[in-house]
Amino acid sequence: MSYGFKIKEKRLLNHLTQKQLAEKLNVSFQTVSKWENDENEPDLSTIKNMATIFKCSVDDLLDDKDSSENKKSKEEAKQPTTIVVHQKEQHVCARCHKDIPDGELEMREVSSRVRHGHIHHTVVKNEYYHKDCLKKQVEEETKKECIEKETKRVHDLNKSTKICFGWSFAAGIVSLIISLLVFLLVPECFSVLGIVGSIFSSIGVGYAFFATIYCILSGSFIGDVFLKVSSWSIKFPGVIFSLDFDGLAFLVAVKILFAILGAIISVCALLFAVCLSLTLGIFSFPFVLIHNIRTDYSEALF
Repeated sequence: MSYGFKIKEKRLLNHLTQKQLAEKLNVSFQTVSKWENDENEPDLSTIKNMATIFKCSVDDLLDDKDSSENKKSKEEAKQPTTIVVHQKEQHVCARCHKDIPDGELEMREVSSRVRHGHIHHTVVKNEYYHKDCLKKQVEEETKKECIEKETKRVHDLNKSTKICFGWSFAAGIVSLIISLLVFLLVPECFSVLGIVGSIFSSIGVGYAFFATIYCILSGSFIGDVFLKVSSWSIKFPGVIFSLDFDGLAFLVAVKILFAILGAIISVCALLFAVCLSLTLGIFSFPFVLIHNIRTDYSEALF
């Protein structure tokens, strides 16, 4: 016979609830419940106190053999009369840790991830609250979840800003190096600008590409302008032809001409979009940078 069964047997024979026994032993009723379910064992001093409360000897609680009360209960069980003792458990609020009256009891299921070795298990348990405590608990958890989401959004925004600045800086350095090589290696350019002019011109080109790429990646209007202008095209009219060899040859020749003209127009539109974006980026970069610096996204947390 286990300790838990003996404790429960003695408690019921003395007409005590788990809460009443816990108050006499200065422990929580959850502790008494764990003893009776063999999830934990009381220490020796607690066993002595229980023996005093149950008016029995310590050996009756420690001995594996049936106690005299157990034998008596078995003899009474043979009688036709059956005594059933109903016990009502008292729940404690998980927030304020106070007993919950009948009309105030609210229960909810809470799941958590528990790791055993390399395996994760989902454990679902019941939590009990007062009605007001449950409302406050849900409000606090909702507010905490919103703060965590906003914090993650600001972190991702700051990360994307760093990536944007990094790509822009890389584009500026590459364009500076390429333009410097062009100015120094092309005799015509070098003879006109000289070494000092070539250096300053390369720095200007590098700054233009850096500013434009930064403005586009940071979501300013320059990106919309670039996409809009670069998508310009012309819709060519239909072709009337006869259903013979000469007519089909004329159709093929016109289609090829339209394709070449369309490609030329697309390239021109792309170059114009690049030039326009570079021009706008040179002048817009300071304002876009100041706007991004002054915008404090962390205020959204409050």
